[in-house]
Amino acid sequence: MKIRVSDGVKMFKEKAKTTWGLEEWDGKDTDVLFFGLYFQEDYDTYDSFKGNRTIFWCGSDILRTSQKKEWLDVVKRHSANHYCETQEEAENLKKIGINPVVIPSFLGNIKSYPVSFKPPEDGIWKIWLSGHEEREKEYGFEDAKEIAGMFNNVEIHFYGVNGKSSGNIIYHGFVSERQLDDDIKNYHSAIRGNLHDGVSEVIMKSVFLGQYPIARLPYEGVWQYNSVAELASYVAELRTMVNPNLITRTTWIKKINQYPWCYKNFYEEPNSN
Repeated sequence: MKIRVSDGVKMFKEKAKTTWGLEEWDGKDTDVLFFGLYFQEDYDTYDSFKGNRTIFWCGSDILRTSQKKEWLDVVKRHSANHYCETQEEAENLKKIGINPVVIPSFLGNIKSYPVSFKPPEDGIWKIWLSGHEEREKEYGFEDAKEIAGMFNNVEIHFYGVNGKSSGNIIYHGFVSERQLDDDIKNYHSAIRGNLHDGVSEVIMKSVFLGQYPIARLPYEGVWQYNSVAELASYVAELRTMVNPNLITRTTWIKKINQYPWCYKNFYEEPNSN
């Protein structure tokens, strides 16, 4: 199988090829994974393709397809295997007559995220978030700011957004993924405030590092909050943690990337080399 990546998710092309062990489609192979369907060009190529089709739905491409009958007609005109990451995405696909297999993905090397959680020697618990400019509320930044005012021994670290650091609120702005990964190994939890999301890399990286992330959406073994009061209660509980969150880590390592096209076994025991 080869992979064709839509320009709508081109920033993930190299990660998908490396993580899943797939070569880019050269227009000749007859067994192709279509990674995202976002634009007319994607549907034209999909429609004219002669071979075995597999679609990996990325998230917002589901909404775009549901709103254009001609695109949906193209999808339904051909037999294909359909995959998505979450139950929410699956329900949206079912509404337009597509019944997918749900398997979460993580486009990265798990071994790059060894268990690093340990209680802070200086007594300062560090929580991180990542988001986009002008979408801070969507990513939980406002909730996290309220939390910062409740705990003197908790630092909140914001990535991806510029701002003025003050007290225990620290803005890092946009940094490289390598810098982010180096930083978060010294942290204890992540917050993900999104109500609409795929399988968040923020949550997955936090889980793999043995941290105790907190999310608005449900993830097995992850604390879920629906209000600032609930978020505060989990932050208070975080400060009592002594050992890394290995049970949740193992659960998710067994879940991710279990696609038939993957050439690797993605399971590893916690703390293994």
